[in-house]
Formats: sequence, C-alpha cells, structure tokens
Amino acid sequence: MIKLEINDANHELQDTPTEKSITRFPNVPVVQYPGLKSASKRKRADDTDSKSDVQPAVRSKASKSTHRPFAPTLHERARKSSIGNKKTVNTRLTKHEASWYHETSMLDMWNRADLNTLKYTLELIANCIRAIETGVDKEVQFSILRRRLHQMEFYDFITDVLVVRSRLLEDPGFPAVFENARFPYDLRADALMLFKRWASRQWDPDLLRGIVTKKGTNNKDQTFNTKSLEKDYPLKVPANYRGAGNLFNGQWWPLQICTIRDGAHGMAEGGIYGQVKRGAYSIILSGGGYADIDEGDIIQYCGTSGEENKPTAFTQRMIESAGLKEPVRVLRSASGGFVNKQGLFRPVKGLRYDGLYSITGYELLDQGTAMYRFTLERCPGQDPIRYRGPEARPTEEELRAYQKIETYLKSSE
Repeated sequence: MIKLEINDANHELQDTPTEKSITRFPNVPVVQYPGLKSASKRKRADDTDSKSDVQPAVRSKASKSTHRPFAPTLHERARKSSIGNKKTVNTRLTKHEASWYHETSMLDMWNRADLNTLKYTLELIANCIRAIETGVDKEVQFSILRRRLHQMEFYDFITDVLVVRSRLLEDPGFPAVFENARFPYDLRADALMLFKRWASRQWDPDLLRGIVTKKGTNNKDQTFNTKSLEKDYPLKVPANYRGAGNLFNGQWWPLQICTIRDGAHGMAEGGIYGQVKRGAYSIILSGGGYADIDEGDIIQYCGTSGEENKPTAFTQRMIESAGLKEPVRVLRSASGGFVNKQGLFRPVKGLRYDGLYSITGYELLDQGTAMYRFTLERCPGQDPIRYRGPEARPTEEELRAYQKIETYLKSSE
C-alpha cells in the first residue's frame, strides 16, 4: 500500500500527540470488481496475469491514472522482487490507519441514490476547476460547492462502501480542492475537514454526539436539563496539548461541553484552561463583564479576580504562557458582552475556534484583586477569522441542525 503524507503548515506551532499530517488516497483505477466474476474465472485471470513479463519501470495496464493505484492488484502483490534485504518502513505520522479504505468489501449493501448524491459532488468540483481555468462564473460555482460541503457535514447515510465507491477521498474529490491554492481558503479548509473526518471514519453528523442530556424539575417545579460528556466516549480528544491539534479554523460547537469532547478546551465552565508550569492551552473570549477588548487579530483579555494581591491559578497559567512564549488556542463565544465593537468577531451562536494567539504582554489592572489583562496577537500564516461573509461560521446548516435539537427538547418538556 502506498502512503503519501501531506504536512499541514498550520500545525508547525503544535506540540501535540495528535496527528500533524494526513494520508492521501491516490486515484484508484476504475476496473470491474473481481467479486462479480466466478471463482474459476478469477483464478484463470490471476494465473494469466502472474505470467506476464512486466518490467518494474512500466506502469500496470490496469491503471489509467497518472498515479499508482492505492491498492495493487493481486498479481502485483504476488510478484517477486529481485531486490534482496528488503523491509517495510512505516513512515506514517497520522493517528488513524487508513487500511479500512482498501479492505472495504464492495459486496456490502449500498443505496444507489445515496451514491449518486455523493458523486454529484465530484461534478461540482470539476465545474469549479473549469471555472477557475476559464474565469467564467467562478463565484457562482464556488457558492454552489460551498453550500454542498456545508450540507455534507450532516449527511446521515455515509458508510465505508459509499465513501470508497464515491472516490471523494481520491484526487477527483476533496484533495482536488484543498490542494489547489486557487480555491477560496474556506472551501479548502472545509474540504480538508471532511477529508480528515471521513478518512478516520468519523461521520456521525450529530452536533451533540457523545453528550448525555438529562431533564428534570427543581423544587419550584421548574424544568431543567443538564448536559455531560458520555462516560467512556471512545472519540474524546484530550485538551492538554499545545497548538491547534486536529482543530480547524472556524470549527464550531453549539455548547462548551462539546469543546471538551473534541479537545478544543478542557473545562465545561471557565475561560482559561492549562496546566501548572506548562501555561494556558486555550481560552474562551466571552465578555461576561470583564474589560476584554476584541480587535480581531489583537485581543485584550482579562484573567480572573484573585484575593490579597495573589493571582488566581487561571491567571497564573496565562503569565506562564507569556514567559514560555507558547501560543494559546482562542475560542470566541456568542455569550457575554464586549467593550469594543459590540462583539463584531464573535459567532452568532455557540463557540468557534479562531486560531492560535501569542501572548505579547500583560498589565496589572487592580493590585488588590490581582487582576491582569493580557495582550494576545494572532499568529501569522493562518486563514482569516471566519466571522463574516459566505465563509462565516456557524453555517446556516449548523444553525438549522441545532435549532432542531432545541425544538425537540422544548417539545418533550
């Protein structure tokens, strides 16, 4: 199996055990699936192929692509090499193994309408590429593809066999978008996000996946509901790491508990998360009465109030990060008020990851409560903050999906 790695430049600042690169799926030639032949015919075909004298430098006739097949044919794997002392070297840097892709049985059941829905995305990508080359209707084609990518995050029919048959993880699909610098940055980011999720078989579209909701009444007969992370949820990502990890610029969550599930922030409540002597890993900019000032790429962010001239543990983590010169993850929340620009950069709902920021300085606002305010500047080389325009997050699809959940919870009271 050929494995190619693509390093993500945005991950250069990371100090994290999570994946720093992705596995590409080169083009797989369109050939008749062997399962449609009888066993005797397959055996004769394999015997005939294994006797052919093919030089190592000559490409297999079965491949019509300029790339080597992702999974070699049976007779290619059986062919003996004249090179001695040969061993396999594992160069994989990613967390997830992609072997499922070439091990998926094409005999599994699949729905033709669902497959056509996925394959239509290939046509939309091809339309965008033609528009880029001709300069005709580029924005129109980009808009159509953008809407489709947003919708695909909530497809609930995705299966192994559909992903393989659609070829969306191969060059005609998502890679043709995120590897092409002539696509808008948000389309490239969204295509890469879908590629990584589907390559690691994470296609559960539920916004509250892994979250347990409990409802009840208090002593005043008022109904309430609480949300917590499902015990032993298998896809929970630790948040105690530096850098962006597997997060995507503009990634959105309806609730703060969801940021714990995906490793963006480590606390269900509280705006600063970190560890002693390692500094802060992430902060949430939510206003909440603090003297925060949000200018987008530059933030004035307050710590928490201490006592007797002593900073709180949360404030101390920020001071440590300033000394370590390690960037922190910044999430903006829709809740709370802001001193400047009335929360221009915050999402309309929920929380959004807006990239890495470096702490460039801090000042003491009040000595008695040890209230510090920190200056953070957005690290260069990242995509713009996705707070406005067609690239804004949350998307219409994300808001609509969460509205359905809220409506259901209210109707079941």
